[in-house]
Amino acid sequence: MNPSKKHHEAMTLPPSPAQMPLFITSSAAAQQPTMLHAPLSPLANHPTQWSPPSTRESDMPLSSSLLFITGTTPADFKSKKNMTRIRKKAMGSYLTREKKPGEGRADQKQQTREILSLPWTDSDKDVQTNPLDHELPSERIERRGTLARPTTSATDDAEHAISPLTTVAVTKPVANSVAVSQRESHLHQMARVPTEFILPSAPIVIPMRSTPYLIYNSYAPGPFESIGKPLDPFATIYQASNPQVSVESLKHHCTRSFGTRAMGIHWIPAVVDSPHAFLSTLCIASAHFDAIHGQAIESVQTLALRQEVMHLISQSLVNPQSRTNDYNIIALTQLMASEIVASQEIALSFHEAGMEVMINQRGGLEELGLKGRLAPVVTWVMLESSVLQERTPMASYAKYAAKHSSITHPSTATIPESPLYCPRGEYETLKRSASDVTPRMLDLLRDVRMMIDLFLHESKQKKHNSLSLKNIYRKIIEQYPTVAELQRTRALTIEDWRYEAMRITSIITATAIMRRVPLSEALQLAAELDILQLQPGPLPSTEIPISPLSSRHDSPTTSYSTASFSPTHPLSGSHSNQFSRLPSASPVTTLLSYLRSVLEASNLSQCWSGLGGVLLWIALTVGAASRQSDVVLKKWYRGLAVRISIVLCFEHPEAMLATLIRIGELVERVGDNPDNGDRSATGEKSEVGKSKADGQQRGAKRRRA
Repeated sequence: MNPSKKHHEAMTLPPSPAQMPLFITSSAAAQQPTMLHAPLSPLANHPTQWSPPSTRESDMPLSSSLLFITGTTPADFKSKKNMTRIRKKAMGSYLTREKKPGEGRADQKQQTREILSLPWTDSDKDVQTNPLDHELPSERIERRGTLARPTTSATDDAEHAISPLTTVAVTKPVANSVAVSQRESHLHQMARVPTEFILPSAPIVIPMRSTPYLIYNSYAPGPFESIGKPLDPFATIYQASNPQVSVESLKHHCTRSFGTRAMGIHWIPAVVDSPHAFLSTLCIASAHFDAIHGQAIESVQTLALRQEVMHLISQSLVNPQSRTNDYNIIALTQLMASEIVASQEIALSFHEAGMEVMINQRGGLEELGLKGRLAPVVTWVMLESSVLQERTPMASYAKYAAKHSSITHPSTATIPESPLYCPRGEYETLKRSASDVTPRMLDLLRDVRMMIDLFLHESKQKKHNSLSLKNIYRKIIEQYPTVAELQRTRALTIEDWRYEAMRITSIITATAIMRRVPLSEALQLAAELDILQLQPGPLPSTEIPISPLSSRHDSPTTSYSTASFSPTHPLSGSHSNQFSRLPSASPVTTLLSYLRSVLEASNLSQCWSGLGGVLLWIALTVGAASRQSDVVLKKWYRGLAVRISIVLCFEHPEAMLATLIRIGELVERVGDNPDNGDRSATGEKSEVGKSKADGQQRGAKRRRA
């Protein structure tokens, strides 16, 4: 028997009645433009009867009409005899597959119905120019495999396009039979575009590695095994002279905590060219490691690295050719960043003066190299040092930041927005992060931004607190619920902890504005308010593996992807009364410890992703407010601020400079009130006292309830 005839008979056999329908997946739809999903509607629940593929003559496969040509040489395929056979077969196949005249109207109606059900049909031109639309049904079935198509009754035919169980497949040639106007096509396009085809917004920071799986995660070394020495057996990277310094482990921590793709492109090539520039990066990593592990005294490797980097910088200063080169400035800048984390203010002031001399000898910030990337980094380090110490920055850096911080962003751009930086008037980036930002968060951030803008505007005009400023302050203090109140009705999520961190930071900022006192004094005043409700409020469980101790959660010993973390984690009662066992702790220490626990529960592994600008605002505000507080907590907040700044600065240098300029103005204005000792005349004291009394009354009502 002819093999083609056998194949034809096999293809025309009726399918088994137990055959289950095959659904088209999203990947298949992306590969085949003609196989499209109907838009899902949660309201449509129409019964659907599935039937096997039709066995009409027009839908039969073309296996029986195939023509096989054999030859011994390539020239045999182009012989006159074979070419004649091919032309005859092609013409005969075309004539046998030509549609009958009576089927035109029915197919046109069916095709119009299918076109109307397509959610993203643009115009007739797009449909006609699609080469896949000119193929025959049997050819498509042969290429894609047998796919079951839904069939419904005549009464449900018009409503079947919006059924969630419907899979629409356009298998009719539509080159000359599309009867939908361009206007109707656009209306259906706007009305039925599914959300799954809307492109997500770009991330604020592109990570250094885009793949979640890393090779070294396949093996977890033991507690006494090395994590880096076997990977570099020939010591190709720069090594520290002190044997107690583990360059590999610090480099790993630096990559996990601070590494981004932009850093690898713009910064790392210059860092690895110089020993003191490379070792200075490890100074930041070591100081950050000490800060997040709660070490009040610096570790041996931090002191050894800092001493060695200072020695290498001093050697470069002796040589006139390397005195003010980019490598020396990079090393000194990163050394200053490590001193910011370690709260070494005396050494920091000495090195700031030396940096000013080096830049003046170089010719100014505009003359620095790395294609203009070095000057913004030096500037934000100097500005952040001034903000965290609550002092006025140097004029040269403030002038450079003001000149290079203005940029026009389109509405679709992803930028680190915060109450300190909102160039488009609205939080466009935060609005697109619907899964991470709640409406209550947006309202709170709008109120804080409005209060900061109004205060800076009034301070420039030598005015005191207006009625609008007092109303916003009262709203921030009274109308936003605490996380303890939210826990009474539902389980807490990561978004709730982020909201709690925003609320506490907003209260500190609002108190500093209303009382016209520095942030460090405002922290003391805010800690004494009963409205914070730190004692009855719950604390995050320490079992949650979301903390800066495992910054990216993809180290050789731990993996965030495999961590047992639930976004709606219950809170242990043993941790909810943690501060009740610390009667000697001051209110400021209690507040800072509580806020640190809240931030640890908010998933700091990716610096809050789309809310990175908000986290930077929190870290800078609380870091400046904790200037005179416990050294362990102060170093923790400064380490968080430096980490977020490094992550954001290489992709958003203008936003970083604008944020630091704004908070620098706020720090300068709140501490520049000559009569801040007598506030009874301006009414700030009465407002804060009234808010405190209101908080006490609400607390008494809750206790009675």
